[in-house]
Amino acid sequence: MDSSTNLKPNDIALILRPTIVDGKYTNTFQVLVSGFGPLTISEDDVNNLIGMATILASVIPHMEEDEQLANKLVEYCGKMFGDLGDFVYNPNHDSFGDGSFTINTKTVGGMQ
Repeated sequence: MDSSTNLKPNDIALILRPTIVDGKYTNTFQVLVSGFGPLTISEDDVNNLIGMATILASVIPHMEEDEQLANKLVEYCGKMFGDLGDFVYNPNHDSFGDGSFTINTKTVGGMQ
Protein backbone atom coordinates (compact mmCIF):
# COMPACT_ATOMS: atom_id res chain seq x y z
CA MET A 1 0.00 0.00 0.00
CA ASP A 2 1.25 3.45 -0.92
CA SER A 3 1.70 5.79 2.04
CA SER A 4 1.28 9.54 1.76
CA THR A 5 4.01 9.95 4.40
CA ASN A 6 6.75 8.26 2.36
CA LEU A 7 8.63 10.46 -0.07
CA LYS A 8 8.70 9.17 -3.63
CA PRO A 9 10.69 10.03 -6.75
CA ASN A 10 9.67 13.41 -8.22
CA ASP A 11 8.25 14.64 -4.89
CA ILE A 12 8.77 18.29 -4.08
CA ALA A 13 8.53 18.92 -0.35
CA LEU A 14 7.96 22.02 1.70
CA ILE A 15 9.79 21.34 4.95
CA LEU A 16 9.53 23.16 8.26
CA ARG A 17 12.71 22.27 10.11
CA PRO A 18 12.51 23.26 13.80
CA THR A 19 15.55 24.77 15.46
CA ILE A 20 16.34 22.69 18.53
CA VAL A 21 18.96 23.76 21.05
CA ASP A 22 19.80 21.56 24.03
CA GLY A 23 16.77 19.41 23.25
CA LYS A 24 14.32 22.32 23.28
CA TYR A 25 12.46 23.91 20.39
CA THR A 26 13.53 27.56 20.16
CA ASN A 27 10.29 28.74 18.51
CA THR A 28 12.14 29.22 15.24
CA PHE A 29 12.25 27.09 12.14
CA GLN A 30 13.76 27.01 8.70
CA VAL A 31 11.54 26.89 5.65
CA LEU A 32 13.02 24.59 3.02
CA VAL A 33 11.92 23.53 -0.44
CA SER A 34 13.46 20.28 -1.56
CA GLY A 35 13.11 17.88 -4.45
CA PHE A 36 13.59 14.14 -4.16
CA GLY A 37 14.93 11.86 -6.87
CA PRO A 38 15.36 10.04 -8.93
CA LEU A 39 13.59 12.51 -11.15
CA THR A 40 11.64 10.99 -14.01
CA ILE A 41 9.71 14.06 -15.09
CA SER A 42 11.07 16.88 -17.23
CA GLU A 43 13.27 19.63 -15.84
CA ASP A 44 10.56 22.15 -16.77
CA ASP A 45 7.98 20.19 -14.77
CA VAL A 46 10.32 19.99 -11.77
CA ASN A 47 11.01 23.71 -11.99
CA ASN A 48 7.27 24.45 -12.12
CA LEU A 49 6.65 22.30 -9.04
CA ILE A 50 9.55 23.94 -7.19
CA GLY A 51 8.12 27.31 -8.19
CA MET A 52 4.74 26.40 -6.70
CA ALA A 53 6.39 25.13 -3.50
CA THR A 54 8.40 28.35 -3.28
CA ILE A 55 5.19 30.37 -3.62
CA LEU A 56 3.66 28.31 -0.81
CA ALA A 57 6.79 28.83 1.31
CA SER A 58 6.56 32.59 0.76
CA VAL A 59 3.20 32.58 2.55
CA ILE A 60 5.06 32.30 5.88
CA PRO A 61 6.95 35.60 5.69
CA HIS A 62 3.84 37.22 4.21
CA MET A 63 1.88 36.06 7.26
CA GLU A 64 4.56 37.59 9.48
CA GLU A 65 4.06 40.91 7.70
CA ASP A 66 0.26 40.79 7.67
CA GLU A 67 -1.43 39.38 10.78
CA GLN A 68 -4.89 39.85 9.22
CA LEU A 69 -3.83 37.58 6.35
CA ALA A 70 -2.44 35.08 8.86
CA ASN A 71 -5.74 34.92 10.72
CA LYS A 72 -7.67 34.55 7.44
CA LEU A 73 -5.44 31.65 6.41
CA VAL A 74 -5.87 29.91 9.77
CA GLU A 75 -9.65 30.29 9.42
CA TYR A 76 -9.57 28.99 5.84
CA CYS A 77 -7.38 26.06 6.85
CA GLY A 78 -9.96 25.12 9.49
CA LYS A 79 -12.66 25.07 6.81
CA MET A 80 -10.57 22.99 4.41
CA PHE A 81 -8.98 20.51 6.80
CA GLY A 82 -11.23 20.44 9.83
CA ASP A 83 -11.20 22.07 13.22
CA LEU A 84 -7.74 23.22 14.28
CA GLY A 85 -8.72 23.17 17.93
CA ASP A 86 -7.01 25.84 19.99
CA PHE A 87 -4.44 26.64 17.29
CA VAL A 88 -3.98 30.33 16.63
CA TYR A 89 -1.31 32.05 14.59
CA ASN A 90 1.56 33.28 16.76
CA PRO A 91 3.00 36.46 15.21
CA ASN A 92 5.89 36.41 17.69
CA HIS A 93 7.56 33.31 16.33
CA ASP A 94 10.65 33.67 14.18
CA SER A 95 10.12 31.50 11.12
CA PHE A 96 13.53 32.07 9.71
CA GLY A 97 15.77 31.86 12.73
CA ASP A 98 19.09 32.39 11.01
CA GLY A 99 17.50 33.65 7.78
CA SER A 100 17.92 30.32 5.99
CA PHE A 101 15.05 30.66 3.51
CA THR A 102 16.08 32.33 0.28
CA ILE A 103 15.05 31.97 -3.33
CA ASN A 104 18.00 29.57 -3.65
CA THR A 105 16.84 27.30 -0.82
CA LYS A 106 15.99 24.35 -2.98
CA THR A 107 17.60 21.06 -3.79
CA VAL A 108 16.63 18.94 -6.75
CA GLY A 109 17.33 15.24 -6.49
CA GLY A 110 18.79 15.44 -3.03
CA MET A 111 17.96 16.20 0.55
CA GLN A 112 18.35 19.40 2.50
